[in-house]
Amino acid sequence: MPIPPEEVRRIARLANLEFSPEEIERFSAELSRILDYIDQLKEVNTEGVEPLTHVFDRRGSGRADVVGPCLPAEVALRDTPERQDNFFRVPRVVE
Repeated sequence: MPIPPEEVRRIARLANLEFSPEEIERFSAELSRILDYIDQLKEVNTEGVEPLTHVFDRRGSGRADVVGPCLPAEVALRDTPERQDNFFRVPRVVE
């Protein structure tokens, strides 16, 4: 399905993008190839294939979210270069 350069310009304008004439021609060809590939995929027989939310079987891949003991502040802060009370002290990065 050919995508005319005018359509690429319209899409670029909607996306607030600017392209050179060479880029317009290249994107026109690339978008046409993408749509041709999608047309090919429409021909694939998917009868009886269950829809997926992920390409891999994701069941049982996580661990249980269990509350455990907290790390004591003294242990967490013992190697910090600078601290203030029970907090990490870091240099200001936003003026």
